[in-house]
Amino acid sequence: MKIKIISRFLSLFFFMLIFFVPSSIMANEALKGVQLALSGVSADNAAPAIDDENKNVQTEAKVADSRKSAEQETKDSKQDSLSKTIEQELNELRQEIKKIRGESEARKKLEVPEEEKSQTVEDILSAAGRQYSLLKKGTVGLSYQFAYSYYSGDVIDETTVVLRRCNHNITNTISVEYALLNNLTLSSNFPFVYKYNKVGTTESMDVTDLGDISLGLGWQPFKAGGRIPATIFTLGVSLPTGSSPFKINYAKELPTGTGYYGIQGSVSLSAVVDPLVAFGNLGYNYGFPKSGLSQIIYEDPTDPSSKIYLTKVEPGSSISLAFGFGYALSYQASLNLAAQFSYAFGSKYYNKGTASGRSENETGSSLSSALNIGTGWRITPARSIYASVGIGLTNNDPDVAVSLKLPYEF
Repeated sequence: MKIKIISRFLSLFFFMLIFFVPSSIMANEALKGVQLALSGVSADNAAPAIDDENKNVQTEAKVADSRKSAEQETKDSKQDSLSKTIEQELNELRQEIKKIRGESEARKKLEVPEEEKSQTVEDILSAAGRQYSLLKKGTVGLSYQFAYSYYSGDVIDETTVVLRRCNHNITNTISVEYALLNNLTLSSNFPFVYKYNKVGTTESMDVTDLGDISLGLGWQPFKAGGRIPATIFTLGVSLPTGSSPFKINYAKELPTGTGYYGIQGSVSLSAVVDPLVAFGNLGYNYGFPKSGLSQIIYEDPTDPSSKIYLTKVEPGSSISLAFGFGYALSYQASLNLAAQFSYAFGSKYYNKGTASGRSENETGSSLSSALNIGTGWRITPARSIYASVGIGLTNNDPDVAVSLKLPYEF
């Protein structure tokens, strides 16, 4: 038992001796090496090393500062250039916005409002003729129209001498209109006529009297829109209020009326064909027969008891056609051009002679046409003036006709 304990103790001693002795020897040698290294470094050598290290640190700090300064300057220059670019873009944007606003204002000035466009169309149609437009409901229209026409031609007197005949007609017409509805207008005309007729160089006659008063009705069945043109139907009646050609002495007097009742009907169409306004009218005129006359149309100078009397007249009806177009030169002025044609059927005259008994004469049909050039001027937003010049194309038409119209609405 003792031998086992001793053997174990010896084994532990040898193990410790083998493990701790070499470690201590190595530690001593390392310590000696450190002491030798420290002994080789003196205080004089340590100070410059510290200075060099400080200089390196300062150099690195200066380099870092210069880098920061360069970076800051780069950032500042970038910010300055960016701010300048932004300011330049803002100025360019302001200029562009100003330009766009100017163009928009110019467009607005050039654009015509719908109300003004409608007024311009009405002015064009009113300048072309009353039959192409109606008044608004409750509106009273009052207008004055001055018309002058000149006829000329050759006539042969009793001695077979050719003489020049000149006829000057001046008509002052006052028209009154009232709109019962937007599409229904009543109208009336009161003409005052002055005529001057001269044959040759000595004979002349003139007359001043009331003409034939007329009453009319205008009706628009439906509103215009799209492809549908504005359609107006008119119906009128003329009254024989002027001096009748069947009740005067042709050798001494001139007539101012037709001498019979008449009825007129027409349909008018108008449409906007941008930039023009096209219009047209088709009408029919019928004259009622006039009987109970006793006008002396012939008297034999050698036999005063031998006379021929006009007892009855059947005036021929007529068909008229007019068409043309108008153009707005500006917001205040317009121009229109129209052609007019009229075909009149023959009239019948019934005579009664003291010696020859009854007889009947019929005139042939005739065609007349004229070319009219008109204009409209808007003096104020509510006032306009219309003028036209007509040129006769046949012998039945006046050589020239001029008219001036001043309408007023209340």
